[in-house]
Amino acid sequence: MQKPPERMPLKNYRVLDLSRIWAGPYCTKLFADMGAEIIKMESLSVYDSHRGPINPAKGIAAYPDGEPGDEPWNRNGWFNCLHMSKYGVTLELKKAEGRRVFERLVSISDIVIENFRQGSLERLGYTYEELRKHRPDLIYVSMPAFGNTGPWKGYLGYGIGQEQLSGMAHMTGYRGEGPMKSGINHGDPITGSHAAGVLMAALRHRRRTGKGMYIDVSQQESSVALMGPEVLAYQMTGQEPERRGNRSGWYAPANSYPCAGEDRWVTIAATNQDQWRSLAQAMDAAGLVDDPRFATNEARRENHDDLDQIISEWTIGLEAYDLSSKLQRLGVPAGPVLRGPDLLQDAHYKDRGTFVTVDHPQVGPKQYPGIPWKMSATPGVVRWPSPTLGQHNREVYGELLGLTGLEIDQLDQTGIIGTKPTGSRII
Repeated sequence: MQKPPERMPLKNYRVLDLSRIWAGPYCTKLFADMGAEIIKMESLSVYDSHRGPINPAKGIAAYPDGEPGDEPWNRNGWFNCLHMSKYGVTLELKKAEGRRVFERLVSISDIVIENFRQGSLERLGYTYEELRKHRPDLIYVSMPAFGNTGPWKGYLGYGIGQEQLSGMAHMTGYRGEGPMKSGINHGDPITGSHAAGVLMAALRHRRRTGKGMYIDVSQQESSVALMGPEVLAYQMTGQEPERRGNRSGWYAPANSYPCAGEDRWVTIAATNQDQWRSLAQAMDAAGLVDDPRFATNEARRENHDDLDQIISEWTIGLEAYDLSSKLQRLGVPAGPVLRGPDLLQDAHYKDRGTFVTVDHPQVGPKQYPGIPWKMSATPGVVRWPSPTLGQHNREVYGELLGLTGLEIDQLDQTGIIGTKPTGSRII
């Protein structure tokens, strides 16, 4: 097993990661990026659902060129972008020998994290108190959809429904139309970020007191936590937020406008009078500034439909990048609406190293989102590609637990560990 570079700040911590899909794995991804040793544990019968089904149809975009290959569970892009720099093992907890191995893994880990349906690990006999018998100062993070208490604690839930239950989707969408969720399952990475932050606090607490703790993270409440201003506004005014599409509730113009080319758009937002004057100058329409419909921000908001029509007639024949650059030079906030290929080709992202090329043994070299921050003294780094299923069984069980080759072979032969799935059921 590899040692992380000396300057990585979390290099002395080991995390036993039972989480799956996005929320939990995003938390441990952040830790892996900063040098923590992450042991991602999966079951052969219930592996991480982001690996996809055992026999997927061809043409699904998550696989390179839409081709699942002979081992599709190792080729899914959803999984491979979240588990870089992690060790991958398999283990069956419903067998006595698998449980003994699991308990030894717990005994050498600083943190155990899972985001199963509430009570899943407890139903296997592993409460926090039971886990502490194997590691007294253990930090245990449990992050089910609705938390570990309350009337909804046993409900099933995934990121695709969190925005609706948080109120976020109710305020998203266009005027006169129904609620709309965002393009991603927004609650998952937010929950993962929350879990990573509170884990750092728990590690600090343990360093000062020598005591671990149990951390209950509700994925749903992480989404609700983003709704503070809207909840407060309703209490003050009694009015619910209006759906306004891409517009702002504070200033105008603010919207996405069509540009030259197929499905090309630019986002423009004039947040004050100076920016509005500069936009009118760029449009060669100085008269707009004195037009009573647009003379003030309040007037522009009241006449946003008319203003959007005028701006759209101007932008429709212009190239989005060129237009954005022109407006930025004039001090007007603007930017092209980027698509997937644009992200990989953008000069700014290339200069920043936003995407990193990682060579996966079953996928080949691909670009993945890297580390979105730069630290001068303790920089993070992507160290290796996401693990194939059970890739590091021998390293982890041999080097960390001291099992012999014959003992590991026995685990493999009895189906307690392995590299070929027996199912893909979701807990």
